[in-house]
Amino acid sequence: MICCRFAILFGVVAAMLVTPIGFAAEPVRLTADGTNKRDPRFIDDGKKLIYCYDETTSLIRMMQINLPDGDPTPVFDDAGDKHHLEPDVSPDGRFIVYTQCTGNLTARLVIRDQQESKQAYVTHSGRGGTRSPVFSPDSKLVVYAFAERGPQQLWSVNTLGQEKKQLTHCQGISNWPSFTPDGKTIVFSNSRENNYEIYSMKLDGSDEHRLTHNTVMDIRPTVSPDGKRLAFVSTRDGNYEVYVANIDGTVVQRITHNEERDDYPRWHPNGRQLVMVSERDGLFDLYLVDVPDSKVVTE
Repeated sequence: MICCRFAILFGVVAAMLVTPIGFAAEPVRLTADGTNKRDPRFIDDGKKLIYCYDETTSLIRMMQINLPDGDPTPVFDDAGDKHHLEPDVSPDGRFIVYTQCTGNLTARLVIRDQQESKQAYVTHSGRGGTRSPVFSPDSKLVVYAFAERGPQQLWSVNTLGQEKKQLTHCQGISNWPSFTPDGKTIVFSNSRENNYEIYSMKLDGSDEHRLTHNTVMDIRPTVSPDGKRLAFVSTRDGNYEVYVANIDGTVVQRITHNEERDDYPRWHPNGRQLVMVSERDGLFDLYLVDVPDSKVVTE
C-alpha cells in the first residue's frame, strides 16, 4: 500500500493551542503530501486525527495520525480494496462507524465494535448508499442519511444496526447530521429551498427550525463541544469557505479567507479550533485554524 508521510509542526501547533480567543492566527498546516482528503475527525481527546484520502484514483483509504508525531497508519489492516469513508468514532471509543462502498453507486453502513471485534451492517431497500453517519453523545445511536423512497432522509439505528427509524419526512435532500452535546437536538442541511440551508430539530424529528437564509449552499454543519456554536461550509462569498455561527444561526463569522477551497470543518475538543481540508495551489491538506470569539462579527 502506498503510504504518505506527513510533517506535523508540533511547536506551532502547541503555540496555537494557547492563542488567545479573538486573535486568530494563520491556519497551521498539519499534512504535507497534497493528496485529496476528506472527513477529518479528532479522537482520543484530540490526541489523534482520523480522515480519508485518495490512496489511488480508485481507492479511498481511512487513515489515522497520532498527534504530534504525524506518522499516518491505516485505521484497519483488513480494509482490502474497499472504499471506506465518512468515519465517526463513538464518544466512549468503543465503536467506529463508516460508509463502505459495495459496488457501483451502492454503499452500506458499517458499525464496528472494537471491544468485541465484531461489526454490524445497515442496509436498505433500493439502490444507493448511506451518508454522513454520526454517533449520539451517549454512544447508543447512529444517525445517518439514506434515500430509500423519495428524497434522502435522516435515519437512526442502535449500535447493533437494529431499531431502524426514519427521523425526517421532508422535501429535498437531508444530509450531514450533527448532535448537540445533550443528545436532544440534531443540526443538519437540507435542499428543500433549491439550495442547501441548515436546520435544527429534535431527535424525533419534531420542532424543526431553519437556521440559515441564503441563496447558496450552507453545508456540513458541526456543533461545537459546548453546544453553543456551529461550524459549516458556505459558498455565500463565492467560494467554499468555513464559517462559524451561534447555535441558532445568528452572528455568522467567516473563518477562512482562501482563494481555493476550504471544506470539511470539525471541532477540536477544546472548542477553540477547527481542523479542515484546505486546497492550496491545487493540493489538499489538513489545517488547524483558530476560531475567534463569538462576540466579534466579521460578516
